[in-house]
Amino acid sequence: MRGSWTLREINDQPAAWAAALTRFEEDAARVDRLFEKWTPDEAIFTGCGSSYYLSMTAASAFQQITGLRARAVPASEIFQFPESVFARTASPLLVAASRSGTTTETLRAVNAATRRRVPTVCLTCVARSPLARSTDLALCSPAGGERSVVMTKSFSSMLVLGLLLAARRGDDAELHRELRRLPALGRRVLKIALPLARGIGTTASRFVFLGAGPAHGIAWEAMLKMTEMAQRTAMAYHPLEFRHGPIAVADRRTTAVLFGTDAGADMEADLVGDLSGHGATVLLLRDAASRPAEAEVSVSLNAGLSDASRSVLYLPFAQALAYWRAVGAELDPDRPRHLTSVVRL
Repeated sequence: MRGSWTLREINDQPAAWAAALTRFEEDAARVDRLFEKWTPDEAIFTGCGSSYYLSMTAASAFQQITGLRARAVPASEIFQFPESVFARTASPLLVAASRSGTTTETLRAVNAATRRRVPTVCLTCVARSPLARSTDLALCSPAGGERSVVMTKSFSSMLVLGLLLAARRGDDAELHRELRRLPALGRRVLKIALPLARGIGTTASRFVFLGAGPAHGIAWEAMLKMTEMAQRTAMAYHPLEFRHGPIAVADRRTTAVLFGTDAGADMEADLVGDLSGHGATVLLLRDAASRPAEAEVSVSLNAGLSDASRSVLYLPFAQALAYWRAVGAELDPDRPRHLTSVVRL
């Protein structure tokens, strides 16, 4: 069956999250020792492609939870423009994400950081990869590996590791409890996401993905999944920024997906009304319906999670939407055109 690996790996995500949670608990003492040895005043998260978008969400959550400055930077920026990344007076920590642990740019970024005596952590799915061997601490998703080219369970399970790192550094017991709930909640979400996404955007010529805060990286990953798998035109924006020009593309050929946040719930609901008024099909995902919205499809997860933890649960919807649009176009999500699992320079 076309796309069978990708579909299986989308469904396997809750098990991959559970395995990542268990492995992190085994590594918790090593995490503590790293932060006892080093006292960073900022964290730089990095990766390429999906791993960079993962870093955007992880950095947002890390700063919010720990109070330390955190940002995401593409790996190529670190070794090409190190002075623009590493401030002279800062004491940074570099957190590098790579599914295979062999991506050339990410390895070069870690090498650049090491030459500056910056401590390094990696999020990966291969415990004995070159990346894992070259960093001070390797956090592994033991069940995150994939046969498909596109990242699905690797992305979400490495994101769980990044959120666990924030919870550990910030001593946030509530976030840790939320993350431990994800496998059970994920199984419930998959039962909703896969059939729901099959009928959305079947005639759309463009897709717009909107997310703020921790959900902004999810919007970018959703854009990439639609581009990779279905070869459809796709864009990602901060929700309120969409009115500042990009809303010009909103019409009946547009499907917009909004990954809702608690912090922006009221203004996001207003934006949904604007999009619907311009003829766009809108899928609104949120935790609970705090106020009515004019979305054609509205899903309330009712998970009771923070914006950071809930961002993981949004991923199956984005992945399933791209998967079904690819299958509907008679494309193979397992083998996207021009792509390989690892980019080596």
